[in-house]
Amino acid sequence: MIAGTILVVLQLRVNAKNVRSRNAFDLIAKVVDPSFPYRRHLLYEVAGKHADGDWTGFDRSLQDFEVRNFANVYEQLGLIARKGVVDLQDVLAALSAQPMADWNTFEPVRARIMDEAGKAFPPLAGDPPGLDAIYWPNFRWLAEESRKWTLQRASVGAGAGPPE
Repeated sequence: MIAGTILVVLQLRVNAKNVRSRNAFDLIAKVVDPSFPYRRHLLYEVAGKHADGDWTGFDRSLQDFEVRNFANVYEQLGLIARKGVVDLQDVLAALSAQPMADWNTFEPVRARIMDEAGKAFPPLAGDPPGLDAIYWPNFRWLAEESRKWTLQRASVGAGAGPPE
C-alpha cells in the first residue's frame, strides 16, 4: 500500500511537470503565431499616435485591449522564465532585444492605463507603494533581462559570437 501511494505521488509530480511544460510551449507558440507581429505593430502604432499625450479614443477601445493582450504575452513569458519553467537564456536568445524594445514602446501606454485605473479605483491613484508590482511586472523584468543580455552581447564585439 505504501509503495502504491509513493507511485501515485510520483505520477502526480510527473503529470504536473508535463502540464507546466505544455503550458510553457503553448505560451511560446504565441510569440511565433502570425498574429504576434500584427499586434506588435499595433503597439508601435498606438504609441506613436498618442506620443503627444492626446489619448482621445484610446481608452477601452479595441486597440487598448489588443495592446494589453500583447503585453500579457510578454508578462506570461516573463513569469514562466522567472519561475524556471523555461530557461531565461533560451528565451533571450530567441527574442534578442525585442522585449527591451517593446517594453520601451509600451511604457507610455502602460502609464496611461495606470492613470485611468487610478481614476476608476482611487487606491491605485498616484504612485502608491507596490504599484509597479501590479502592472506587467514580469514584462518589465523580462525587458530588463533583455537589456542586460543585449548589452553583454554588444560588448563582446562583432564576429566574436555570444558568450556561453
